[in-house]
Amino acid sequence: MSQPLAGPHLLPLAQNDWPRQFLVHVPPDHEHRGALPIVMVLHGMGGTALWTVQETQWDQLADREGFLLVVPEALPLDPGQPMSFWKNPTRWRDGHLPERDQQTAVDDGRYLLAVLDEVQNRFAVNRRRVFVTGFSNGAGMTFCLAATHAERLTAIAPVSGTCRLEHPRPARPVPTLYLIGTEDPLVPLAGGVVRTLWGWVEQRTPVREMLGRWSEAMGGEILSQRIDEEEGVLVERFPHPQIDFLFYQIAGLGHHWPGGRGQLSRRLFGPPSKRVRATELIWRFFQRVGG
Repeated sequence: MSQPLAGPHLLPLAQNDWPRQFLVHVPPDHEHRGALPIVMVLHGMGGTALWTVQETQWDQLADREGFLLVVPEALPLDPGQPMSFWKNPTRWRDGHLPERDQQTAVDDGRYLLAVLDEVQNRFAVNRRRVFVTGFSNGAGMTFCLAATHAERLTAIAPVSGTCRLEHPRPARPVPTLYLIGTEDPLVPLAGGVVRTLWGWVEQRTPVREMLGRWSEAMGGEILSQRIDEEEGVLVERFPHPQIDFLFYQIAGLGHHWPGGRGQLSRRLFGPPSKRVRATELIWRFFQRVGG
């Protein structure tokens, strides 16, 4: 079994002749820590692995807590052309693409499973502690992966995104933590028509309705219950007999990673916020529900 040195590594993994890569951040002394948990982080549309690590600082937490951080990269909308944030952004195929981009046959679910297989072949990992989180389009892909391959995942934490599947059918209930800002211009809490940065118009389902559909698909309640509200953070729970499903609403936060560096344009994405540090909060949730 190959054991790379501690730190970040960009590794290639081709799919359907498309060159792809993913980042693995290895914690110090990993060879002495036993079987490591995996945290997979999925970037938003137009994102990259390196930018995502810088924004969220998951690498620093991986070093302190001793887990493998895995950050795959999506293909551009036109995989045959260079990636460009404005002209040819990376995007996960999460159940919906603009009509003009639907002709490209890319199975991102299969790719993400291949990434997990590659990591599990290279490292001593705990296959019962595989966690996935994602931001924006990466949150949509997180829902999609849990809906189609729940048996491979321990828990998920989508952030500022939406489940685009009309009828998700996860094979088993998956513990879920969902976070979003009250001032998100791209995923408004109340839903409605949104014009994306790339020019197409989309109809957004109200966030609570979308989450209720996800809860119902896992055998839980459609309606959430308020359990806490403090310092601008409202926490609700979707009751379920087997798993935890929590819903955080962060006052004043736009379309940014909560507690991140806030590198996205405030004019386009709204205000960042340090009110909640999502990286630490999500890891605590993963630890609690993952044993």
